[in-house]
Amino acid sequence: MLNVISLGAGKQSTFMLLEALNGRFGIIPDFAIFSDTGCEPEYVYETLEWLKNKVAPFPIITVSTGNLINDTLEYLAGERKRVASLPLRLADNGGLIMRQCTNDYKIKPLRKHLQKVRGDKKVRLWIGISLDEMQRIKESNVKYIENYYPLIESRITIDQIVNYFKINKIKAIGKSACLICPFHSDNYWKRFKKEFPVEFEKACIFDDAIRNYPGLKQKAYLSKHLKPLRDINFEYEQSLFPELIEECDGLCGL
Repeated sequence: MLNVISLGAGKQSTFMLLEALNGRFGIIPDFAIFSDTGCEPEYVYETLEWLKNKVAPFPIITVSTGNLINDTLEYLAGERKRVASLPLRLADNGGLIMRQCTNDYKIKPLRKHLQKVRGDKKVRLWIGISLDEMQRIKESNVKYIENYYPLIESRITIDQIVNYFKINKIKAIGKSACLICPFHSDNYWKRFKKEFPVEFEKACIFDDAIRNYPGLKQKAYLSKHLKPLRDINFEYEQSLFPELIEECDGLCGL
């Protein structure tokens, strides 16, 4: 059995990696793998580099199939024939269009690498979902991968993880999720607009660009409020759903 950490470089997966190497879960993983969509917040890439330095020489492998923002903008400009669709919100009722981004930009490159290195071994894929998000658990849909949730097995919550970082004087770790994820909460956007204005503007430019998405009869938006992202007053709008609760396959936002 090959033990592999699915690393998002967010709070849960960072904690899981550090504590796995400390022996907390009884098994030392063989390596960690980071699927790069090309459009994570800058602090995620900073955490990834910090981890590589901290746990060297433990292998942390980065795989990628491209930059989701750039690829989508090229598609909108007619410069490429297809792109993985995001779950964009439709103007009439906020319904979501077909979602391919997690599969194409997270799962496929990860599995391609696993197939290359596993030989005839099965893979136990460690996924950093904490006890308070256990509704995100999913079974693997391929025979050679067994999804494993050590944080849930050990009944570890996000509050315990945050406290662990404080006790060990580890810098604050941000949420791992694409800049342009339609499942971001209002609280996320509010904080992002205030603390990361340059990256928030990138999301706004992308949101403006997808308004007349090819093949759709309605306008498309990133926000569930069905307004341009740059025009929403996040001080007053109320978020209806917990952030990323609907996201795909338990691999985003970790």
